[in-house]
Amino acid sequence: MITCNSAFQLKEEGNKHFQAGEIDKAIECYTKAIKSCKDKTALAVIYRNRSACFLKKENYNNAVSDASKAIDVDAADIKALYRRCQALEKLGKLDMAFKDVQRCATIEPKNKTFLETLRRLGAEIQQKLKTTFSTDSRVQNMFDILFSDESDKEKQEKAANNLIVLAREDAGAERIFQNNGMPLLVQLIDTGKPEMILAAIRTLSGMCTGHRARATAIIHTVGISKLCSVMAVDNEEIVLATANLLQCVYDSLSGGDKRNYGKEEALVLGLKKILKVCGQVPDLPDQLPLTENTQLIASVLLNKIYDDLRCDPERDNFRDICDEYIKSKFDPNDMDKNIHAINTLSGLLQGPFDVGNVLAGRQGVMEMMVALCGSEREVDQLVAVEALIHASTKTSKASFFISNGVTLLKDMYKKTKNEKIKIRALVGLCKLGSAGGDDYSMRQFAEGSTEKLAKQCRKWLCNPTLDVRTRKWAVEGLAYLTNDADVKDDFVDDEAAMRAMFELAKSKDKTILYAVACTLVNCTNSYDKKEIIPEMVQLAKFSKQHVPEQHPKDKKDFIERRVKKLLKAGVTSALTVMVKADSSVLTDQTKEMLARVFLALADDIKDRGTIVAQGGGKALIPLALEGTDKGKIKASHALAKIAAVSNPEMAFPGERIYEVVRPLVSLLNTERDGLENFEALLGLTNLAALNDKLRVKILKEKALPEIENYMFEEHDQIRQAATECMCNLVCCKEVQDRYLEDGNDKLKLLVLLCGEDDVQLQRAAAGALAMLTAAQKKLAVKITKVTGQWLEIIQRLCIHDNPEIQHRGLVTVFNMLDADEQLAKKLIESELLEILTFVAKLEDNPKKQDAINAARTCLSRAMDTGLIKPFSN
Repeated sequence: MITCNSAFQLKEEGNKHFQAGEIDKAIECYTKAIKSCKDKTALAVIYRNRSACFLKKENYNNAVSDASKAIDVDAADIKALYRRCQALEKLGKLDMAFKDVQRCATIEPKNKTFLETLRRLGAEIQQKLKTTFSTDSRVQNMFDILFSDESDKEKQEKAANNLIVLAREDAGAERIFQNNGMPLLVQLIDTGKPEMILAAIRTLSGMCTGHRARATAIIHTVGISKLCSVMAVDNEEIVLATANLLQCVYDSLSGGDKRNYGKEEALVLGLKKILKVCGQVPDLPDQLPLTENTQLIASVLLNKIYDDLRCDPERDNFRDICDEYIKSKFDPNDMDKNIHAINTLSGLLQGPFDVGNVLAGRQGVMEMMVALCGSEREVDQLVAVEALIHASTKTSKASFFISNGVTLLKDMYKKTKNEKIKIRALVGLCKLGSAGGDDYSMRQFAEGSTEKLAKQCRKWLCNPTLDVRTRKWAVEGLAYLTNDADVKDDFVDDEAAMRAMFELAKSKDKTILYAVACTLVNCTNSYDKKEIIPEMVQLAKFSKQHVPEQHPKDKKDFIERRVKKLLKAGVTSALTVMVKADSSVLTDQTKEMLARVFLALADDIKDRGTIVAQGGGKALIPLALEGTDKGKIKASHALAKIAAVSNPEMAFPGERIYEVVRPLVSLLNTERDGLENFEALLGLTNLAALNDKLRVKILKEKALPEIENYMFEEHDQIRQAATECMCNLVCCKEVQDRYLEDGNDKLKLLVLLCGEDDVQLQRAAAGALAMLTAAQKKLAVKITKVTGQWLEIIQRLCIHDNPEIQHRGLVTVFNMLDADEQLAKKLIESELLEILTFVAKLEDNPKKQDAINAARTCLSRAMDTGLIKPFSN
């Protein structure tokens, strides 16, 4: 058996080998010693010594590892810190090396080696940043890598992504444009390589966004015909990106109320081309080559174009063009043309619904749908049923289809043996069955009918032999049926169905996202709910008006149970994948629904760890930064809930942590509710505790005035949270400078808060005061001028029952004694001397030791300055 004594001998032997330059033998001795040593302090020294050996051998990763183990035992181990710094520098991790040597210099501020290393690393970091962010060199370098046959795939992908990011900044986009970027991007498209085409298209989108001149250059240099041919390729990502580029070009050419009507003919031509894409029926001959998602993308594009039109005449013109196009396709002698017209109408109903709804009411359109439903050709039935489904999307219109279309859909569902038609007919029935929303009293079908429809949808969803498109329709059905609480409960009890839906959400077919998001919003009841005021209910009943009724299974305990089951089935990992989808499919409305679901999932503090572990924290950041205003608020609130109770460095690893600040600050607003304010402040408190860079980021987002306002808040918890946040922010010099400024009551407020009865509030305020007076001696003197109660408040802190508050009060006293001779004399002449003497004479006590030591330090300081004489035995 090897003893601790033998471990010591092995360490000494290793030291001798190291001094003799026998590094391998030294490593061998240290390794044996590590295996046998049980004493933590001795073990840390051995690890530190072996780290030096690895440095000599240029094995820098192991050197970092061993030094870190020594630092884990003693965070102030200056030798281990410096060795880790040296190893990290060799590994190119300059920022981490800089932090280590900065700690060394803090411990030994006069050490010339540390100061020189600190200066040198700082200069190297600045130079590296300067080179990295030199825009012209970046642009040229990226294109060189992309066109080089010798560059590996990973480098090319990185260059492509960097080019896309650069193009999103106005300065970067202009540099690309000025450095012959347009022709080079066309060359990338002409390579025919999917990854190159995608990079070029996305870069062009960034360049033309909000810039009329560059958008015009794209039309001339790239050309609409080339972009249309790119849209026809069998690659979903490229098609989505190209659709987005066309939208960006359109937005830039029509923005700022300075419309260039010279482009009207081109836009009309473009609109007709998009309508042509919508009308394609893949089962017919001579159709354009499409992916499964192309037509939905075209519908989304139509909707964006329509939404961006600024006046009624423009919208009327849009509708007239669509009407004329559909009319031109109707032909009694050519059924293929007719189904092209109906399929185009389906595209409009999925996009600008109001336009499609008007056109569906045109004479002969509904008759044509009915005729197609009765056709013997499968393709005719498919097109007609899908058009009926899309026509019944808006519940306000559902009454018409209940009286005219339900019988037709039921007949098709019962009689057809074709699974493709059967499931589509079922989805149509699902939509009509959900027309009452979650109003229990407005069920459209007989009791139990919706549950039967949902059961069939779940059965299809779980059938792996069916194609993805058919199973996708099953999710569409559930998206509507889960308005019914019985259906919600049945769905979450069917774990296989939930997992099948999550797997579909993770598949390449991203057009399913909206339906999945709808289903999850319904299951978590995270949609907006109108507050039911009892007096209004009585009034409605008296006037014989309809009163919405809540389903018994939509009460809080049922919702909580459903959330737990969704989490268990892996909903978070599905949501994180959905968030990463291309923006052309992940619409702002879908983002809002995903944010609502995340907020519902994060409601219980016990579930937040699960959400973080499955990547939910990272997924929420883009939802909080982009989308609808309501969606961004919901996502920001979910982020605040996570940041308030989790380790931010684990929840938002790397640079993502800095992106969390803005969403949290957005909740510090009088328009937000108290819970949002409170949890945002808790999250910011956690962030502000980590490092100065985060504290500066919080200041740059202009959060300080809002945090100060909340320190005056009447609500105790909000006021406490704001003060705790300020306690962490005062470490930052910019905040200290603001407290030094004349003409404000910031310091006065802190002193008065120290006199409050709320223990948590006192603790935070006393902490802030202690840190401020330690950092700035002028503030220690300024305390005496802000309020006449200052001495009484300080004395109360020093005799407080809470050891933490007492310690912070005594630290403040020490800072005041150290700041000014006259102030020190005034303090010692007051009752404070008696308090300090009493605390200093207390027996050592682990619970109060910090306070006792602080009191003794205060008295030592007073003795050093000659204000009091030493104690006699």
